[in-house]
Amino acid sequence: MRRMIPSTMALQCFEAAARNASFNQAAREMSLSQGAISRQIKLLEEYLEHELFIRIKQRVVLTEAGHLYFDEISTLLQSLEASTIKIKSFNQLTGSLNVGCYPTLGTRWLLPYLLRFGNSKSAFSVNSITYQDNTQLDENLIDIGIIHGDPPFKGLHAQWLMPDDMVAVASPSLIPSPLEDLLELFEHRHIFHVTRPQSWRIWLDGQNRQDIKLQGGGLSFPQFDMVIEATIAGYGIGLLPLILIEKELKNGTLILAHPHISRTDSAYYLVTPVKKSAIPKINMFRDWLIKEVSS
Repeated sequence: MRRMIPSTMALQCFEAAARNASFNQAAREMSLSQGAISRQIKLLEEYLEHELFIRIKQRVVLTEAGHLYFDEISTLLQSLEASTIKIKSFNQLTGSLNVGCYPTLGTRWLLPYLLRFGNSKSAFSVNSITYQDNTQLDENLIDIGIIHGDPPFKGLHAQWLMPDDMVAVASPSLIPSPLEDLLELFEHRHIFHVTRPQSWRIWLDGQNRQDIKLQGGGLSFPQFDMVIEATIAGYGIGLLPLILIEKELKNGTLILAHPHISRTDSAYYLVTPVKKSAIPKINMFRDWLIKEVSS
């Protein structure tokens, strides 16, 4: 006859006895009798066909098999507890949210929305998690995130958030006014983000200027903040998402180097790990952000 796998109670009794090196202390911790603890552990030992403890007077000491088993199940029980707490709070519109974003987009665009959300939903705690590119997004860490690209994104539910409008900008110390002549524009060094090596080519193709060949000598940086600062400092013409430089265009530290605005096929998307896509508080935040952005 097949024996039943020991219950979670038996595992909890074993973990408490092993951690405390005492059946008596485990009994007090779990609000059980010492006899109940002993029976649960005996059932576990019979099922495993291994002694887990050596009894020494009032103390118990783990055997080698017991040590191995304790190491294995401690992590599993912690994971089970975390999952239980998560499901218990499934329908609650409170708690914390881990919101992922690229660093520059997070500080320059997302932060004001997070602050407004925090003011309107005081029961929430919002944690910001950053990643440099889409390959660094960890679906185990984020509840919801913003990424740029073209769906589908593996393991993620995606919803369109906003377009990706790219503009060529410069410091007024380098170019006092926009240049209509693209050949004149490309007499200056071009600056771009390292994850978008084709961005200048796309910007030119949007104007049917396949005749212009990009020369070497451009500057690339891993963060848009660095592209922005290099452009403000006059090291060349930067190609940047319009949403990241609205402040600089308003205060005049950057100007449009050319009037063309390129709307790429890619866009910004709100993404949620598929396994979390039904959680009400995540959906509530997503709906709130989309409404705020659209208004």
